[in-house]
Amino acid sequence: MTEKQKVLICGDVEGHFKLLFSKVDAINKKNGPFDFLLCVGNFFGENNNELTPYKLGNKTISIPTYIIGPNRETDIKHYPDVNGCELSNNLTYLGKHGLYTSSSGLKIAYLSGVEKNKNDPKECTFNEDDVLALRNSCLIGCPSYRGIDILLTAQWPLGVTNALEDKPEFEYKGSKLISWLATHIKPRYHVCGIENIHFERCPYRNQNESEDGLDIATRFIALAKIANSEKKKWIYALNLTPVQKTRMSELMMKTTDETISPYPASMLQNNPGKKMEDKAQFFYDMDSNKDGKKKTKRPKMEFDQNKCWFCLSSQDVSKHLVISTGKEIYLALAKGGVVDDHFLILPIMHHQCLSTLPDNVKEELRLYKESIRKYYATSDRVPVFFERNFKTSHCQLQVVPIHKNQAPCLKEAFQEIGGIYHISIKELDVDLHEIAPSGTLYFYVELPDGQRLFYRIKKDFPLQFGREVVCSDRILDIPDRFDWKDCQLSKEEEFLLAEQIKAKFKPFDVNL
Repeated sequence: MTEKQKVLICGDVEGHFKLLFSKVDAINKKNGPFDFLLCVGNFFGENNNELTPYKLGNKTISIPTYIIGPNRETDIKHYPDVNGCELSNNLTYLGKHGLYTSSSGLKIAYLSGVEKNKNDPKECTFNEDDVLALRNSCLIGCPSYRGIDILLTAQWPLGVTNALEDKPEFEYKGSKLISWLATHIKPRYHVCGIENIHFERCPYRNQNESEDGLDIATRFIALAKIANSEKKKWIYALNLTPVQKTRMSELMMKTTDETISPYPASMLQNNPGKKMEDKAQFFYDMDSNKDGKKKTKRPKMEFDQNKCWFCLSSQDVSKHLVISTGKEIYLALAKGGVVDDHFLILPIMHHQCLSTLPDNVKEELRLYKESIRKYYATSDRVPVFFERNFKTSHCQLQVVPIHKNQAPCLKEAFQEIGGIYHISIKELDVDLHEIAPSGTLYFYVELPDGQRLFYRIKKDFPLQFGREVVCSDRILDIPDRFDWKDCQLSKEEEFLLAEQIKAKFKPFDVNL
C-alpha cells in the first residue's frame, strides 16, 4: 500500500443509502480505488428500508464505510452499541469518540453527537469529559505531536467563521467544546454536517503557546445533506499522506488565503470546562475586542542575569553536562540534543552573543571549534555551527554533526525552510561584529565548507529553526527531534551520556 490514502467523505445521508452507495461506486470506478468512506452528520433518516438489502447481503458496499452518530434521540435505536459496532459488511459505527489509525498511519479523530444540554440523552450527546478524553487519546504518548489528519464531528465548532474578511451570512449552531478540541488536536481537515450547508473555509494556522510558529494549518469543510433540493455539495474526496510521514516543509507551507486561528487564545487552556479567561493574550481573541480585529502584542521576555542558566559560576547551570572547561570557554552537551554529541560552546563569563565577544574569548572559541571538527571527523561527520541571538540571555553556539555527504545540501536547506517562514537568509561576507553590533537580534550559521549565513531578526523568529533544518529529511531525516523538549532525558541519563561523550572527546580536548 502506498503512503497516500484516498478518502471519500459525505454529509448527512438521512436514509438515502441507495443514492449514496451508487454514487460512491461510480466515483470509485472512475477515480479510485478509494480506501474508505467517512460519513458525518445524520446517517439514518425517517425511512431506512434501503439499508435492508445491504444488511442481508443481497447488495454489497464496495469500500469500507465508517459513520458517526447518533446526533438525535430518534436515531439511538439504530445503533445496537453506542460505543461502536459493525452494522453490516463494510459498514461500521466508530463509536462516541476516539482515534482511528489506518494501516498507512492516517489518523482520524471522531466525536459523535451534539453538545449536551440539560435534558438531552447521553447516547446522542457529548460533554467536557468526552472532548478531554479524545484530546488525550490523540496527544498522550506522542511527544513529537504534529496534529491529526482528519477530525469528524457532526456539530460545527463555535466561531469557525471568525477571522474572515467576508464573513458568511448563514447561521449555525456551534459548539465551544468542539472549538476547544480542534484547537488542541490540530486537524489538517475538520469535516462537519447536520446544518445542510456546504462551506469550505480558507485554511487557518493553528495557535501554540510556545510561540515557535511550528503549527500546521487546518481546513474546515461542512457538507450538506444528500439529495438536497439546492444541489449543495455533499461529498468530498481527499488524497492524503499521513501527517507523521509528511515533510515538515510541506506542513508549514502557507497559502495566500490563509488566516489566523478563528478561535480565542483562551482555548489553549487544558480544562475545557473552565471559564474561558485570558490572563495573557498571545493570539487573536474574538472575545477580547468587539470588532474582532485586535491582535495584542506578545509580552517581551525578560532575563535575570544573576540567575543565568549558562554562566558557569551560576548555581542554575547544569554542570553535569559539561564536557570540557578552558580559561574563557566551556563545552557542554545540549539539553535534549538532536544527537548524543550535540554540543554547546559557551563563554564562561556572561556575554550576550558571538558578535560582542572579546578577542581573547573568540580565540579560545576558535580552538574549541577546531577540536570538535577533529572529533567528528573520526566518524566521517562535520559540524554545523549556529547561533540564535533572540530570546536568549547568554551566548550559545550550537554544534550539530552531520555526515560529510550531506554538507552540500545545507545552504539550500537553510534557505528553503527559511522561505517557509519568510526568512531571507543571506551569505555573510564581512565579520559578524560589523553587521551585528550590540543589541542586534540575529540568526547566524557556519557551514562545514566555511560559508557563513546571516539573518537579522526584525520581529518574530521560530525558536527551533536551526534544529528544524538539520533534522529535516534532506539532512538528518529525524523530524521528530526538532524540538529539544521532545528529546529530554532524565538527569541520571544525562549524567551517564555526558561521561561517555567526555571520554570520547578527551583525546581532542584543547586543555589536555
